[in-house]
Amino acid sequence: MPEVRQIVATVATGPFAERLEQAFTSFALNTSVELHAFIIGERLPDRRLPEITYHLFKPDPSFMGELRDAYYRRLIFLDELGAEFVLLVDNSDVLCMQPLPGFSQLLHGAAFAAVPEHAASRYIAGQGWTSCYFNAGVTFWNVPASKRMREEIVDRGRTRFRSVEDQLTLNEVLHTRYFDQIIALPSQYNFRAHYKFRQRGWPTVESLDGIVIYHNSTCIGEAKKLIPVKSRAELPPLVADQGILTDWQKFWRKVQLRRQPHIVR
Repeated sequence: MPEVRQIVATVATGPFAERLEQAFTSFALNTSVELHAFIIGERLPDRRLPEITYHLFKPDPSFMGELRDAYYRRLIFLDELGAEFVLLVDNSDVLCMQPLPGFSQLLHGAAFAAVPEHAASRYIAGQGWTSCYFNAGVTFWNVPASKRMREEIVDRGRTRFRSVEDQLTLNEVLHTRYFDQIIALPSQYNFRAHYKFRQRGWPTVESLDGIVIYHNSTCIGEAKKLIPVKSRAELPPLVADQGILTDWQKFWRKVQLRRQPHIVR
């Protein structure tokens, strides 16, 4: 059978188009994928990287903002590539930490796959609420199968300016109309936690072992220093009980567990 084309794509404007080596070229460690950059502007960047294929598109003022233009139109640009499977990533803060499996393997027959946001319980229009609010900065697409859903996301975004809300629109459409054609991936494929940096409302971890794709603008510089990471994180062993515990000992164990951090605040 002929080899299936797999593409990692991004969109960039202005100065971001000149520094795609900051994170995007990290995906070149996957020898089975092509890297493509959609540039929205009047010309291609002066400094073009050999591992990237560039595509130039004029700005579309009808989207009422540079970011809205980029975030929505990138979903339509995928049809220009002639590939069945595409991984679409933000241009400057998404880092490939270790080789990716085949995209069809991750999609498991679905048209779309992504990782829920670090705070994934959200109210949305349509279905009303979801516990699986997707982050739009790292998304896997079966391009032919997802064409209609991508068109609906873009059409809804063009209908009314609410903010730079492509992620909101994407979740409204997918969770309401296409929930049977999407799949949620584990966090290792779009890891958003801070690395050894604390900020209220965000998770913090002490290791990035096991992470495949890291997506965090605050800590991306430190994350790059860790490559290559181990393929799996270490699961520490539990201290074995030496006998039957008394009711008091069991109560105290429950108290100790409750005192450990487990909810991000």
